[in-house]
Amino acid sequence: MKLLFISVNRFKAMPPMPLGLASVIAQLDDRRHEIRVLDLMFSNHPEADVKSALSSFSPDLIGISIRNVDNQCSLNMEYFLPEAKQLIQLCRSNSDATVVIGGSAFTVSPIAAFEYLEPDFGIVGEGELVFRELVERIERNIDWSDLSGLVWRTPQGITANPPKLIEDLDSLRPPRRDLFDSQHYFEQGGMANMVTKQGCPFRCLYCDGPQKMGPRWRMKSPERVADELESLEKDTGATVVFFTDAIFNHPPGYAEEVCQAISRRGLNLHWVAGLHPAFMNRKLIELMRDSGCGVISLGCESGSERMLKTLRKDFTREQLQKACELLEEMQISYVLSLLVGGPGEDRETLEETVDFLDKRAPLFLDMCIGIRLMPDTALREIAVQESVISADDPLLEPKFYISSHVKDWVADYLKDACSRHNNWTLGHLRS
Repeated sequence: MKLLFISVNRFKAMPPMPLGLASVIAQLDDRRHEIRVLDLMFSNHPEADVKSALSSFSPDLIGISIRNVDNQCSLNMEYFLPEAKQLIQLCRSNSDATVVIGGSAFTVSPIAAFEYLEPDFGIVGEGELVFRELVERIERNIDWSDLSGLVWRTPQGITANPPKLIEDLDSLRPPRRDLFDSQHYFEQGGMANMVTKQGCPFRCLYCDGPQKMGPRWRMKSPERVADELESLEKDTGATVVFFTDAIFNHPPGYAEEVCQAISRRGLNLHWVAGLHPAFMNRKLIELMRDSGCGVISLGCESGSERMLKTLRKDFTREQLQKACELLEEMQISYVLSLLVGGPGEDRETLEETVDFLDKRAPLFLDMCIGIRLMPDTALREIAVQESVISADDPLLEPKFYISSHVKDWVADYLKDACSRHNNWTLGHLRS
């Protein structure tokens, strides 16, 4: 079967290589299938490039990966699904191929996304094994309606099967990074990306990660992590790698084992990871530094004790302060990010946060006004109770929660705070 894969993500804030799509493709037998990839990240003419690929390749099936619904910035909001819809329609009008969509953007609200984007199939969640099986069954004309995570339309409406998580991550073949132009990503400010584990056992008020990825960690073996890093260095020329795990340092013992496995390889890579302030200690940070960690991200979200409790961050202001002080003492660069405007945010909590940050020395601080509302989160329920959104809103289009106590003046307040620090920015830069 001739398979065309299209990555439609063109959000260029630290552009991430399409790791999920690369992993899906890796599970296919390329001796049986003819595979072509079209990555639109750096395309100047995406519609023309899609038409050209369809014309020259004549695929039987088109797999479309959609990474971002929007840029999660309330000040300068960008909504990406309309462009994805146009590209899907372009595939429809220029090809008879079956269209399958997936990616994190589709998983946010799959029924609403399927209704809006109108593919033949959608795959919710981790698609590596489901996509491979779907291709097999379509090719052999075998019923596919029992596949986990599959979404399709019937005469009665849209049907969605519950997704199934992949338990043994080591059983997956490594992502096909060779099908993407890694060097172009590096030249444009991106880093090589990889994961050590999937899932998240924490309970942040606004995050849908535990619902979408599962409420417990599913971990690669430390040696598998080191294998992938070594391959990144040798095969792509990567010099900096970003671990995209929700939290790198939990469980702490596993993080230590990963660092030790990396150190044994003697690699020249530097890497970046996000840490939880409650699980930091000198031994772990030393192991991270010795294995190549150069920058640490602390998604603290607030410097106010009250807001940390409201956001259910599971760490205290004191733990955050000690984490920052440890990194400063060990001369390890770190970045901080804030989510401003959660439930109960007011002048007192903002002043506490700014006062806390004034005493810190991050490499970079990014402040985001408003919290993107996501399905299946506690913040979404609060927003419904406060009539910020309706109870039936699928949240496919971006909606933000901003405390009524601050929304009329918070932008000016934070702009003034940023003006006093050349490494503080107001605007959501996470990709």
